Amino acid sequence: MEVEVPEGEPSLQTVLSVFQTGVIKKVEAQPTAKDTIIAPITGKINQIVVSQGQKVSKGDVIAKIEAMKTLIEVKSNLEGTVAEIYVKEGDVVKQGQPILKIV
Repeated sequence: MEVEVPEGEPSLQTVLSVFQTGVIKKVEAQPTAKDTIIAPITGKINQIVVSQGQKVSKGDVIAKIEAMKTLIEVKSNLEGTVAEIYVKEGDVVKQGQPILKIV
């Protein structure tokens, strides 16, 4: 097991904290705008279903992410026009990473 010790903290305290809590590294979700569709899971962008300028409705599939040999459809929870696409097919995205912007 490898443990990352934050700068300025005693290494023994960090290691003991890992054993007590089971948390190796704390990750905070990045705040996202209300007009942004984010990746629901970490994986590889298999397909971008929409294009810039296209109108989308709630529930429309906007992308497909491959994770753990499973294809996951990312559906829009917004209605509007695709203003910007932040990823391309083949990119690896992390959970919570912005995929596209809808206005």
